[in-house]
Amino acid sequence: MSTTVRFSSVKLAVPAAHIHQSFKSLLLRQRNNHAPDQVILDVPSFEAKSGDKVCVVGRNGNGKTTFLKVLTGIYPATSGHIWTSRKPTAVLAAGIGLEDELSVYENINLAMLLKGIPAKHAAELRDQIIEFCELQDDTEKQFKHLSTGFRSRLAFAIAISEKPSILVLDEVLGGGDEFFMKKATNKLYQTIDDAETAFIATHGPNEFREICNRFIIIEKGRIAFDGEFAEGLDLYRAKHS
Repeated sequence: MSTTVRFSSVKLAVPAAHIHQSFKSLLLRQRNNHAPDQVILDVPSFEAKSGDKVCVVGRNGNGKTTFLKVLTGIYPATSGHIWTSRKPTAVLAAGIGLEDELSVYENINLAMLLKGIPAKHAAELRDQIIEFCELQDDTEKQFKHLSTGFRSRLAFAIAISEKPSILVLDEVLGGGDEFFMKKATNKLYQTIDDAETAFIATHGPNEFREICNRFIIIEKGRIAFDGEFAEGLDLYRAKHS
């Protein structure tokens, strides 16, 4: 099996005096103070290979989302190197990467353009995305005026509109009506199966027992466990039951 993701001596540090602020503001901040830095992610070595479907767990505030955002390049590592065989496809939050002022239709067109999808194919994908999200009557509505649920639907549908090589998911199906959730869950499982490598962060790991072969526990910004799914799930339950 070929390597698809590699972390080498990766760290992410932020000024300890401002640890309570949002990560986004910290990363954009001009570091003109003398506060010591606090390492919030420390991964000396990590590899994923083709065929790996990795369940990522950890209590809130321990760094599992930070790990995924560093993997996808949303948060630049302070030191070390991250290599991926292909650009990861990330579905991390409701609407991340989409533009508030653009309409549903315009956001889809922009996403297709940024993905480099030919116009003829993009039009077909756009229709499929709109139908999947059930947004046929809201294509001209600005993204910021959609409900959180529909923003999540749109971000999810755009991200998985083409078969991903490296798929990164973080609690992407947080709500919705029963019929949409069934449709979305089926599509999610199929997309995970199709991906060469997948990372799924979740508070409900048992849902992915039949999908994932590998289990990672993130504690205090470090990988505390990396191994077989069943062993990892038993360890995580024992620690937090």
